Amino acid sequence: MKEMAVVCSSQKDFAQVRVELKEEICPTCSARLLCIGQQEEKGTITVLNPLSAQPGDEVKIEIPEGDYSKELIRLFGILLIASLSGLALGYLCALFLSLPPSAFSLVGFLLGLLSGGFILFRYFRQTKKNKLYPVITDIIKKGDSYG
Repeated sequence: MKEMAVVCSSQKDFAQVRVELKEEICPTCSARLLCIGQQEEKGTITVLNPLSAQPGDEVKIEIPEGDYSKELIRLFGILLIASLSGLALGYLCALFLSLPPSAFSLVGFLLGLLSGGFILFRYFRQTKKNKLYPVITDIIKKGDSYG
């Protein structure tokens, strides 16, 4: 989704932009949770600023909705697979050790969930840090105020 916005502030690789909220679009927007002023008529969100836009500039931003969906599927898929794998391993270990399967299945499930969470934490921290932010794609009009 592409939107028009005005840059409020900029710092290094990021900028705070103000977008006009539209009642018909906001409920379906994947970035609605990133908006700071949802109750107001204008929302402020943090975006990547590869074009070095300055405060007051009117810009076009693109919200990567497809990337949000892919990453959510990846997130829940990895957690599900890790949890079920831990559950199965706990059950098999209990059978081989002649212990109660229900207790070891639960322990395996929790260990699988914990390891899946750790894997996801490292994955998102290292590779996807900036991929999910909206991005400034064009500076439409240079602003009057810089500061």
